[in-house]
Amino acid sequence: MTGAPVLAAPPRFQGRLPLLQFLRTVRDSSVATYGEHAFEREVFERRILWRRYLVVNAPAGVQRVLLDNADNYVKSRIAKRLLEPGLGRGLLTSDGEDWRRQRRIMAPAFDHRSLLAYAPMMAEATAAVLERWDRLPRGATVDAAAEMMRLTLAIIARAMFSTDAESVSAVVEQAVGRYQVEVRPNLLDLLGVPDRWQRRRSRGWHEIFGEFDRVIERLIRRESAGEAQPKDLLARLIAARDSETGLGMSPQEVRDQVVTIFMAGHETTAQALAWTWYLLSQHPREEAKMHAELARVLGGRTPRHEDLTSLRYTRMVFEEAMRLYPPAHTISRQALAEDEVAGRRVRKGATVFIVPWLLHRHRLLWERPDVFEPERFAPERAAGRHRFAYIPFGGGPRICIGAAFAMTEALIILAMIAQRYRLRLVPGHPVEPVGLITLRPRHGLRMILERRSHGDGVSGFG
Repeated sequence: MTGAPVLAAPPRFQGRLPLLQFLRTVRDSSVATYGEHAFEREVFERRILWRRYLVVNAPAGVQRVLLDNADNYVKSRIAKRLLEPGLGRGLLTSDGEDWRRQRRIMAPAFDHRSLLAYAPMMAEATAAVLERWDRLPRGATVDAAAEMMRLTLAIIARAMFSTDAESVSAVVEQAVGRYQVEVRPNLLDLLGVPDRWQRRRSRGWHEIFGEFDRVIERLIRRESAGEAQPKDLLARLIAARDSETGLGMSPQEVRDQVVTIFMAGHETTAQALAWTWYLLSQHPREEAKMHAELARVLGGRTPRHEDLTSLRYTRMVFEEAMRLYPPAHTISRQALAEDEVAGRRVRKGATVFIVPWLLHRHRLLWERPDVFEPERFAPERAAGRHRFAYIPFGGGPRICIGAAFAMTEALIILAMIAQRYRLRLVPGHPVEPVGLITLRPRHGLRMILERRSHGDGVSGFG
């Protein structure tokens, strides 16, 4: 595709980074530690002093770890070190029978019937953002990344807490932001030093969620006394029972699931949406094609859940944004027993990294991998692709339980906002993806709000 814009990405380098430079870089942004070779090889090893890590880029190898032999691969020690102090032992960090029990209990809260109930609330929250933007002066600028964070946070808070959503949102926004910034791996993490040597640091991370924990404890007590709204997600989690044992979750388990849903349920979708607005701002042809679909399918009205299957190109736009900028940029696992992956021996206790940031831009898997091309997700083109070449929501039994929720939310938000506004990147604004817990734009995304006219086929929402 001649003339395609150069998209924001960390600089790539030849060879390997020296140890000290690698340690500084990985604390700042893990995706910036990969050189040119990482986008060309199917599997390679990284060494940090005496520790070895295997990075798997071959889809068959990814399938081996995430699906075919998934029971052999648990959450890695480094992932638990970074996530458990804040998230506890919820669905994202637990393993084995604990994880299976939690998954069984939580699954009904994210089924198709639940999505039908959540969709109108998603539209209402988006309409509130549009009403606020409408009051801004012409040509106003916003930070699209921050705006999407607040919107998805408002949605998950309303789904989770019903009438308490607004008060909880402010507490969560501050806690999640601090956790992203402060929780970084150091040399001791990378070398697998036992947790007891680093307890002081973990205590500090745990305290970030102190106020949030107090709010959740109060809400759980209220629900247990029968005072809460019966249809919100918190009430459903407390009332849910394991289909096999008949047992529910303890208050601590409910707390861990709540913070996990908040962290994974708004942060990742928000980042994917922010990167989508950036990409559309750089690709007017694809943006116009999406606008045409929205006009044809919706004609300016608010989308309903049953409309989403007709928004095929809009969905492809979002899928392509998650390919280029996967919010969950790295997955790590630890082998319980020896195995073989992509032709390489995996020792017992070894850490295996699966990096969607690499996998989704791999030169052997994708044609023009650094180019924004939504049509690559058309059914006829996607049909011949290995299903583990593209894993924005993970894969196998641990695939994100909220994937359908996130896709529904994203399509409703994209459809509503794009019918009323174009978002244009502020000229000269620096754009750099940084790999923290999720893939964030380092400097935010300052964008100009450009109101679309009725001539664009938009007549407002009704």
